[in-house]
Amino acid sequence: MADHASTDVASSVGATVTERTGAATGDTVPAGTLVLWRNTGVGAHTVTLTTNNTAGDLAVADRTIALAAGTNKAGRVPMEWGDANGRVQVAIDATATEVKYYVLGGI
Repeated sequence: MADHASTDVASSVGATVTERTGAATGDTVPAGTLVLWRNTGVGAHTVTLTTNNTAGDLAVADRTIALAAGTNKAGRVPMEWGDANGRVQVAIDATATEVKYYVLGGI
């Protein structure tokens, strides 16, 4: 399990960002960050973000992100999805190490 911190990319001169390698379960990212997902494999993958919240006492479904082979997707992880520590769990199906991602903050 790894609690990945975000990299502050607010600078206009650019920032060095750390590539993370997917894991089947256990990794977390900070709520409120922007994540760039990259599928380096030849097959499709599904990334699941645990939402950790309710609306009107009803559980909010976990968010799934479909990544076709060789594609990139970016999206914000909403603040309200964070757990008590402000973290959102990430799970990746199949050969999880084929999915690389970048956790971006400061924007």
